[in-house]
Amino acid sequence: MNIKKMIGEKVILSPLDSREAERLVHWVNDLEVTLGTTLVASNITLEKESEILKQMEQGGRDFLIIARDSKQTIGTCGITNWDPVNQWASVGIMIGDRNYHNQGCGSEALSLLCDYSLNLLNCHSVRLEVYSYNLPAIACYKKVGFEECGRYHQAKKIGGQWYDCIQMELFAEQFESRWVKPALSRRQVKA
Repeated sequence: MNIKKMIGEKVILSPLDSREAERLVHWVNDLEVTLGTTLVASNITLEKESEILKQMEQGGRDFLIIARDSKQTIGTCGITNWDPVNQWASVGIMIGDRNYHNQGCGSEALSLLCDYSLNLLNCHSVRLEVYSYNLPAIACYKKVGFEECGRYHQAKKIGGQWYDCIQMELFAEQFESRWVKPALSRRQVKA
């Protein structure tokens, strides 16, 4: 059973559930899925994945991405770092089910996560990093509204080539809330 925390048109963000470890361990060991992530060189066992997920559940800021059409878990996303004093969060996302790549599910899930970060956690900005060879991810992030703000040159060597690590950010005033603010306005009593 998935809990509906944030509901979009294509996906639902549900609190992370360590019972999904078996599904997720296949994704984090799938080269095609993890090529654009820091997990690409890792080998993660089911036991290790279960342990990681149980720790992440305690933080309460990581989500399963559920496809509305199939009701199946298709990925994960979450806040990898949060600074409530300076009001920023770093985020990450992975669509593990390859059947849902290039379907708009990643951009919608990221948009839901940004809405959560900017309008519920009251962050001033949301940040992420992406390798320069990961063109589909860069396009996804730009679609949500992220802009490049810096880069680490030759930060990753893979396949015998060096690639940059691109830093991207999105500010609250640049983001149009499609979920939190409309839900809030439906709750407000008009005087």
